[in-house]
Amino acid sequence: MEIDDSIALLGAELDAWWDEYFPMLDSEDSQAQGKTLLRGFEIAKRFARLKAQGFAAIRALLDQQGATGNVAVTPLVEAFAFAAKLANTLHDEFRDIDGETQVARLTETIVRILERTEAGRTPLAVLLDHPDAGVRAWAGACLIFLMPDRVVPILREITAKKRADGAHFTAYFALLRWEHDPEPGSERGAD
Repeated sequence: MEIDDSIALLGAELDAWWDEYFPMLDSEDSQAQGKTLLRGFEIAKRFARLKAQGFAAIRALLDQQGATGNVAVTPLVEAFAFAAKLANTLHDEFRDIDGETQVARLTETIVRILERTEAGRTPLAVLLDHPDAGVRAWAGACLIFLMPDRVVPILREITAKKRADGAHFTAYFALLRWEHDPEPGSERGAD
């Protein structure tokens, strides 16, 4: 699933577009402004299509899980990782908080499905070693009450980098919630 990478590239393209368009705001060349605006609209349309494809991929997996009645844990964990990357990309590249929130709701659905299995949400623990900090942060947020000894250091490492990105915010707020109400064994990690 390369959708999150494509959205990140669009984010870079949007930044370049803004760098080109911003100086034109004071320009008298309305034709050049119009051409540049049309390119901006095209970027926005491509973004909307990619975001819709990302949502559709996650929903298709969830629909498949519901249709069969059998829960396949590995695809759910993979979908969770993809959703975490998509949410962070929407946040970091486009500041699309509404899109990020929609993805968060899908991850909550994934966690609820996992909790109906014997293993519960613990299969997400494999994502604590994921190379993407955002995926580690989202998995950590879901697991902090189940395995704080393992998760807290991971989340603290992410927050120590002092980057104002989706991974940092997810880790920061998971730690804040845990520090204010550390109930070992609580199942509230995805709330």
